Amino acid sequence: MQYEKPEEENEPQISPEEFLREHKSTIRKRSFWAIGIGSLLIFVHLALFAIADVDFSLLFRSIFFILGLFAVAGGFWGLYEARRVTLQDLIPTPEAILFAQQAELSNPYFTYVLVACIVVVTLCQMTLDLDQSVEIAGFVKSDFANKGEFWRILTGATLHGGILHLYFNGQALYGFGSLIEFLSNRAHLAIVFLSAVIGGGLLSLFLMPDVASIGASGGIMGLIGYLAIYGYRRKQQLPPDFLKSMLINVGFIAAFGIIAYQIVDNFAHLGGLVTGAVYGFVQIPRDLHKNPRQVGAVVKLLGFISLTIFILTSILTVLLLLKFIKM
Repeated sequence: MQYEKPEEENEPQISPEEFLREHKSTIRKRSFWAIGIGSLLIFVHLALFAIADVDFSLLFRSIFFILGLFAVAGGFWGLYEARRVTLQDLIPTPEAILFAQQAELSNPYFTYVLVACIVVVTLCQMTLDLDQSVEIAGFVKSDFANKGEFWRILTGATLHGGILHLYFNGQALYGFGSLIEFLSNRAHLAIVFLSAVIGGGLLSLFLMPDVASIGASGGIMGLIGYLAIYGYRRKQQLPPDFLKSMLINVGFIAAFGIIAYQIVDNFAHLGGLVTGAVYGFVQIPRDLHKNPRQVGAVVKLLGFISLTIFILTSILTVLLLLKFIKM
């Protein structure tokens, strides 16, 4: 009988230095692609605006032009990162490896439900024009404050301004939501998301009372705020660059909001971020021996209640959009 080595034993081993070089090469390739695609988007916009003799200040109302700017900026940042990254930035600690192994069987069920909710609502929303859907179920703050239509602060979070808006929010919700279910507990995901939707909406109501708002980004910013605090409190149990990546996300979204202030509700973002961060400070234990995945019956119940509220809100929004009910 012949013995054949398992496939993984036949694979050539690479040195740490080779691993670092390959990682840097991958970062550079992605960065050059980002710079190229971003430059193309910018050039096409500039050319079209020049040919059509349109006011160039309107460029910043185009989501694709703004994405082009950020792709170029992100590409140059990637080239900078490729120069400075070290092995220490890539190799997790033994505590981080053990912590990750404890969550190998984690499935982000709550995240699936939240993403499904906003997808279904947005598909129903597409049966109407955007202005009409916002009027029916968006966070129209004058109706919230003057007519007592308090449900709008939640239904507005289920609506989106189109497929691109849904895609970005859906991707972010899936990524950050899965991460919370992986690192913490799904009950915290639902509580943070719903609380941040409300917290972001209230700050936007106070500081931008005349502007209607839609989208789940306030809730998503709450997830980022929670994860940033998690990264700070648990940095010994996480990959070396976890906290930095969370802070980069905050900075990226803040910069995007400043540039695209005409189409972004920055106060909803800020309110959601603060809400998630405050919850993280209260909930995430400082003691590394305490498992943040373990929660009591009360927190589990609050998590299910929060998820149920968002599901029922999504159903209400669909019924409003399809005009089965009127409120």
